[in-house]
Amino acid sequence: MQRKAITVYHVHFFDNKMLKQDYYFGSISAIFEVFTIKQIGIQASSLYNFRLNEIKNPIYQNNICRIRKDIVISKAQTK
Repeated sequence: MQRKAITVYHVHFFDNKMLKQDYYFGSISAIFEVFTIKQIGIQASSLYNFRLNEIKNPIYQNNICRIRKDIVISKAQTK
């Protein structure tokens, strides 16, 4: 049986009274369906170009938020 690995993007806002501090997304594009470029402080294309990698380069950070790419490992399914 093989475990299923799911990519997750954790967005943590610094000192933002208007929003919760932590959000979790399944893709970069999903982040920008919820938040604007101004709220995140970076464009989607720039974030893609940053090439987040869960091992070598897992974190993008600016003065507004930190975006971290991680892997969630779920239990293997049995049939």
